[in-house]
Amino acid sequence: MNLKIALLPHSEFGDLIMNQGVKCIRAIEENYNHHFTTTYLKSLEREDNYWLTDEVIKNCKKSDAILSSFPITQKNYYQNNKLKSVSLTQILDCDATVAPFLAFPQTLYKDAQDHNTPDFVIFTASKSGQYASLSEPLATTTDVYTPNIQGVHILFHLAFKTAKNRNKNLIVVTPNGPLKASLWKKTLDEVSHSYPSVKVSEMGMEEIMNTLKCKPEDLDCVFADEIMGPILQFQSKANCDMSFVLPLAHTGMGINLFEPLSLINCRSLSSDPNPISLIYGVALMLSRFGLQEEASAIQIAINSAAKRGMFSFKQQLPIEISCDQLGDYIAAAIIDADDIGELNDENIDLGKSTII
Repeated sequence: MNLKIALLPHSEFGDLIMNQGVKCIRAIEENYNHHFTTTYLKSLEREDNYWLTDEVIKNCKKSDAILSSFPITQKNYYQNNKLKSVSLTQILDCDATVAPFLAFPQTLYKDAQDHNTPDFVIFTASKSGQYASLSEPLATTTDVYTPNIQGVHILFHLAFKTAKNRNKNLIVVTPNGPLKASLWKKTLDEVSHSYPSVKVSEMGMEEIMNTLKCKPEDLDCVFADEIMGPILQFQSKANCDMSFVLPLAHTGMGINLFEPLSLINCRSLSSDPNPISLIYGVALMLSRFGLQEEASAIQIAINSAAKRGMFSFKQQLPIEISCDQLGDYIAAAIIDADDIGELNDENIDLGKSTII
């Protein structure tokens, strides 16, 4: 497969983190006979924000995927006087946001013996319609939702496909408003017939929030609208202690953006930054394009590094492990997983591998 990938670092640490993702991309190329064209794009620093120029946006739109070393959609990184109220995901015409909360080896959890490792995704619809912005208050019975019927059908199909590729369990969160709830119910009934292997259940917001808090291990794929989804994503992020190693994806028909779930505070680091969220973003990107075996190879390599104590859920790496050492190890494990045991402690300390 040939893919064009735009790379958005943004700082010295951003370049360091991005380089580890590129190592994994090259390892996948070597092991699976793909060709990925990567292009580094620059952002402009403005006080505490980072701006993307119109030229950078144009190059992003020409790419199949965008890989960012920082959570670019979660702050006002893109500034344009003509598009002040338009988000980057709207500019890139993204249909949905996928937030995976992944399982890691038990050794990373503080209470490993009693810990149930959740493994689920929150699939948030981004283009299911619009709520009107009105200057006068409305009666409680009034519904100001304007549906995007075609968009809703596309989003339901994407959610079902996501569930089908996982453990075949889909929870649909009932949206607010009678018109929207009716449309979602009708669409669910229509689309579910195309996915007989997927088990579907419906939950209200209160029920799904309780499940997130008390029994997240029961979840697989959760589908919510643009109102409920970010709330569930925030709650899941607050409940877990691993947000610094998780990616976030924004998907569309023509472009896909992958970024870390949480921002690393580089000023507070006493060792190298943890690049796992970006590397997992590469795996998420490959999975989005149907390269499941390649994505699994990255996940297995990440888990191997975790078992060796090369990273934790913290935003920085152990003092004895550099970012380059971790990236080299994971790339080497991707290239030849059978020989991963030959990587001894001395070679890891030196940042070298007996495989490459």
